[in-house]
Amino acid sequence: MPPPSTTSTPTPPSSSYLSHISRPPPGAVLLLYPATLVLGSLFSVLSPTAHQPADPATAQSKPINYFARKNNIFNIYFVKIGWIWFTLAFASLLAAYPPSAARGKRQAQALLRYALATAVWYATTQWFFGPAIIDRSFVVTGGKCETVLAGLRERRDEKGVLGATADEPLGVYLTAAACKAAGGSWRGGHDVSGHVFMLVLVTAVLGFEAVGVLAQAQQAQGEGEGQNTDKIEGDGSETGSGNGVRTWILRFVGAIVGLGYWMLLMTAIWFHTWLEKANGLLISLAAVYTIYILPRRVIPWRNVVGLPGA
Repeated sequence: MPPPSTTSTPTPPSSSYLSHISRPPPGAVLLLYPATLVLGSLFSVLSPTAHQPADPATAQSKPINYFARKNNIFNIYFVKIGWIWFTLAFASLLAAYPPSAARGKRQAQALLRYALATAVWYATTQWFFGPAIIDRSFVVTGGKCETVLAGLRERRDEKGVLGATADEPLGVYLTAAACKAAGGSWRGGHDVSGHVFMLVLVTAVLGFEAVGVLAQAQQAQGEGEGQNTDKIEGDGSETGSGNGVRTWILRFVGAIVGLGYWMLLMTAIWFHTWLEKANGLLISLAAVYTIYILPRRVIPWRNVVGLPGA
């Protein structure tokens, strides 16, 4: 009599793969960002290519490295409009949520997390009851729009007035964008790196959200394997086409995160002082910690903003 068969159905590779990569990332993963800034800053000091020459005339020449130029295509069409790319990627992740009874609640909480991240970005770089936080800190630390202010002083001296004229208010030059638009030079203060702030915030948020989508896909797949596969469409199961769309969405998000991380490294090498980059990093990490790490420890806050994949 032959021995009883001990073979069992192997775990599908896709399920094992999802189980491996869809675990919530630990908070320690955020240490990648200061490590990147340290690496970039060290390279900028030690590399002969990245080191700024002492001769001012030579320093004004065309940068050797393409990414050291502010008009490089990735800076203009990716970083400068980074929040648009971030919004597109986040919206695509919302569409990638697998069907489930809790899908609506999860998407609503994800939108709240997006709104919180956007509020931090907007207040830091765009507007905070007037000039943005970055612009305010620059002015408070002694920064000013030098060329424009010099021109205004000359015109005031000619007119014999001490204050700004009605058609030339100083307030319009209290932001970097207004100063540049007026042909001025934004110099003299502590210029918190908006690039570091935005790139860290974008890549971290999308990373946490993408892992959450993978976790939900794994959960939906596990529930589907325990049920009869002969189901009619619309009962909560997911078709193969849905998995295919999710795969392409995650590839798109991965491309945004990858390019964002690369541009963060380029910023660390070619732009800003170490302190300016560190302050941009601290603001973004504080936001990421509040939105994604703190809810793991504070249950009432988790009930409000949720956790990706939970």
